[in-house]
Amino acid sequence: MKARMLSLVLGFCVASASQAQDACIEQLEFPEVGRWAEYKAMFKTDPYTMRYAVIGSENRDGKDLKWLELSMVGSKKDQNMVYQMLVPGSAAQLGDVHEVVMKAGANPAMKINGPMLNMIRGQMKKQSFLTDACKDVTLVGEESITVPAGKFRSRHFHSSKYSSDSWLSAGVPFSMIKTTGKDFQMELAAHGAGAKSSILETPQSMGGK
Repeated sequence: MKARMLSLVLGFCVASASQAQDACIEQLEFPEVGRWAEYKAMFKTDPYTMRYAVIGSENRDGKDLKWLELSMVGSKKDQNMVYQMLVPGSAAQLGDVHEVVMKAGANPAMKINGPMLNMIRGQMKKQSFLTDACKDVTLVGEESITVPAGKFRSRHFHSSKYSSDSWLSAGVPFSMIKTTGKDFQMELAAHGAGAKSSILETPQSMGGK
């Protein structure tokens, strides 16, 4: 379940599905350190407040990586989660995650490694919420869309296969303005700078070495 939540937790002409998908994913570059975007979300009948943020950066083995944090606050305390992932600079590369830290509710923060980290890598290569918004899409065109954070000129992508729509704008962190599907919806509520880690304690190790 936690791995699934983690997987959870863009020409004006209509392009081919592959071209539109590539154009969509290209807009999902991660912003500079400190930038964040907060969303009002609904998954089936469960409301969440979600925040994506870049909270730090590291260079490992000559690779520039970023610490991406996803925090989720639900209507029940046991739905509150914080995930931190050390990844390359694009949503398309989430499967290359180098390190994961997770904190569930008031439980201690845990550093995931060993077989469990390999499992998460495999899952993220197959599915992640950001890149899922770009699967099998066609470009509808440019539109103005209003969400709680304001009015944005965005690129609208539609997937007939998944009955989903996404609106992206390069003018905000993480580009996502709104995305809707069969059993989910996310709308940008606010964005800004100055993000820091939501996890203050030293994570414990889990999953073996």
